[in-house]
Amino acid sequence: MFDVLLKNAKVFDGLGSPWFLADVAVKGERIAAIGKIPDENAAVVEDISGKALAPGFVDTHTHSDRTALFVPDPDAKILQGVTTEVTGNCGQSVAPLSENHMEQLKQYLSPYLPEGFPVEWNWRNTGEMMNRLDSQGHITDLAFLAGHGTIRMAVMGAAARPCTANELEKMKNHVAEAMESGCAGISTGLIFPPGCYAERGEIVELCRVVAKYDGIYCAHIRGEAGSLLDAVEEAIDIAEKSGCRLQIAHHKVMRRFRGWSEKTLAMMESAREKGVDVACDAYPYAAGSNNGTSLLPPWANADGVSAVLERLGDSAERVKIKADFLVDLPGWDNHAKDTGWDRILIGSAKKDQSLTGKTFAEIADERGMSPEDTYLDIIRSEEAGVTIVILSHSEEDMENILRHPLTMIGSDSLPTSFEGPLAFGNPHPRCFGCYPRVLGLYARDKKFFSLEEAIRKCTGLPASRFRFFDRGVVREGLRADFVVFDPLTVKDNAEFRNSRQRSSGIELVMKNGRVIVRNGRVVGPVLGKSVRL
Repeated sequence: MFDVLLKNAKVFDGLGSPWFLADVAVKGERIAAIGKIPDENAAVVEDISGKALAPGFVDTHTHSDRTALFVPDPDAKILQGVTTEVTGNCGQSVAPLSENHMEQLKQYLSPYLPEGFPVEWNWRNTGEMMNRLDSQGHITDLAFLAGHGTIRMAVMGAAARPCTANELEKMKNHVAEAMESGCAGISTGLIFPPGCYAERGEIVELCRVVAKYDGIYCAHIRGEAGSLLDAVEEAIDIAEKSGCRLQIAHHKVMRRFRGWSEKTLAMMESAREKGVDVACDAYPYAAGSNNGTSLLPPWANADGVSAVLERLGDSAERVKIKADFLVDLPGWDNHAKDTGWDRILIGSAKKDQSLTGKTFAEIADERGMSPEDTYLDIIRSEEAGVTIVILSHSEEDMENILRHPLTMIGSDSLPTSFEGPLAFGNPHPRCFGCYPRVLGLYARDKKFFSLEEAIRKCTGLPASRFRFFDRGVVREGLRADFVVFDPLTVKDNAEFRNSRQRSSGIELVMKNGRVIVRNGRVVGPVLGKSVRL
């Protein structure tokens, strides 16, 4: 007797094969049978005639570990059909922690937690963090990356300098512990402090440790504007020298450099021909998101949040920062100059929520100040507790990258919800609509690719890329993680100024054989755990 029978499904297997009609039976947490199955063979029958059944989506790029140990049930991802997430991206994981530098990490991650939210940081290494997660559960399964920035901070704080040989050995030990605990690999955020202060050789040495475990290097590269080509070259070189598989994270091109995706994708193809295992992920929006301090020049971000706030209170330092907003500094994506204050919105502010959803240019007009001074005042008054949405990317290049066969979908989303402690601010719309947007706008409406290929980019491709061989494909014996949706109505509804909107057309989500979402509402239990490789 099967536990659940999904009848008359249009099955998309996650491998890009043509869809087919079938019944899918579930026993326990696994797919038990696919074919024509009598109703009487199952305890529960769900008739999904006319609806598509796909594997649960595997999101290659999230930041859900920031709150996973404090809020186990954020609903924004599961409501899109995401059942597995790769988290700890952009060099920013929540482990390891060190007593000496823990406060610096807390300050750095504070914009992503609601004001006054109680947080007990009672783990120290990656293994302890995973054990704690498994003891409480999470709404999705979480695979972890060891964040280079967090590891660097645990060893040497926010120091704006190359590491010493002794510090490098300590970092390598942290990476080894993370991989032994089951991490999928390592991530970098080479435009953020403290990762931006690392030399190439440091990353090569850490990736050599990862390569011993067949892990992956997920690279937020050093630049996505004028330094883009050099940054891609660096990432490929690190992979080649270390022997590590390479994932270029949230691949994008700034508007000023429109057309450069032809060059970067060609670089990846050429690297693969030479034996470098490189691919990339992307999200379907021509805009990014970050913490507010990311707009500062690198020197102004040195030595941690407290030092940043001190600089912003120093009139001479402010003059230097404002002067840098007008120029191109080597290795710095200057969004104030290239994107413009009228295209940078506040996603959340910890103290003054009235700022949310407004651009810095709009707030400057309200205050009768320059956008530069407005920005600096806000970062200081909010004690760096600001997130931003940056309308900076080339739409043409985003679409070119999405189409490419090496590209899979990763939302780059923050953990958020429609209700509860994480229901604050106006986050990037990718938090709420990334996957329905791929299925609806880009597959069905714009016909960038077939629905089969769209689903492969969301399921089988990322699952195989990250070595999740028990999911991502509709096949007997694999995990019963499914998303059931209407191909005719699936649609994202989130907007940049009004992002907290539920998508349409996602009718059922199953996690580990249990219904967890029905008709746009979470109805099931928290069943997810850590994915250990």
